[in-house]
Amino acid sequence: MVEKRLSHFGIGPVIAVPSLAYTIAALFAGSRWPGTFILDWVPQIIRGIGGILMIVGLALWLAAIPTVMRAYNRDQLVTSGAYALVRHPMYAGWIALAFPGFALVMRSWPMLVTPLIAYAIFKRMIYREDKYLEQRFGQPYLEYRQCVNEVVPVPRFWRKRVRTKAAGAGR
Repeated sequence: MVEKRLSHFGIGPVIAVPSLAYTIAALFAGSRWPGTFILDWVPQIIRGIGGILMIVGLALWLAAIPTVMRAYNRDQLVTSGAYALVRHPMYAGWIALAFPGFALVMRSWPMLVTPLIAYAIFKRMIYREDKYLEQRFGQPYLEYRQCVNEVVPVPRFWRKRVRTKAAGAGR
């Protein structure tokens, strides 16, 4: 039996509120005590990489929103677009890309903890969404779950190559 339909927000607010609260505290600490919390030695190139991570994370998040909203309204499982790269692209955009990127741009070592906090909450709570999706969509969701990473986006061509190597290693 399928439990009550999940909100279109999923577990997002459960992840966002504590992660953003910690980020604000880290920003405050960095502005109040920069000598302690800001890494002045971080090269400009690393800050640039952080900016790219933020842009890619935001793009992934924005690309996933209309797709998941359409699917939610139609009660459909999405396995294409951003969802072909990662099962939870809206969470991945922040946890794996934007939060780490922001920490690098700001050169703040306490902010490097934000993605760890967000990921820990994600791992603790994602069972709710997974359980619901498994009950709602059954075998198609289980197959999708086996083939697509949870939070770290891995392009299909690379996943196939890795699976092929892993299968060959067992011979």
